[in-house]
Amino acid sequence: MGFFSSVKYSTVEHYLTEHDVKRVITYIKIPTLASHPERDRLIQDAILGRRRGDGKISLQQIYDVLTSLKNANQITKYDRAEVMKEMKLFYEQKDA
Repeated sequence: MGFFSSVKYSTVEHYLTEHDVKRVITYIKIPTLASHPERDRLIQDAILGRRRGDGKISLQQIYDVLTSLKNANQITKYDRAEVMKEMKLFYEQKDA
């Protein structure tokens, strides 16, 4: 990690299916994405593309992907915050 990097979320990787991503991003209806289906799909594709070959990804890796999209002005900071809130809840429920 670089000098300015910070770890905000868990780096433990969990198995995440395409259905899981769609369920969290689309079916839960994240308010900031409700009227922007193109951003919804962009986020899904980015998360799915970041997973390792075994389908695992950590919350920190999801945050990093979303931050890259935000820095490229493809999503808003509110999109990132809402997606992270829902992904964190999803991972907590999965671990329970």
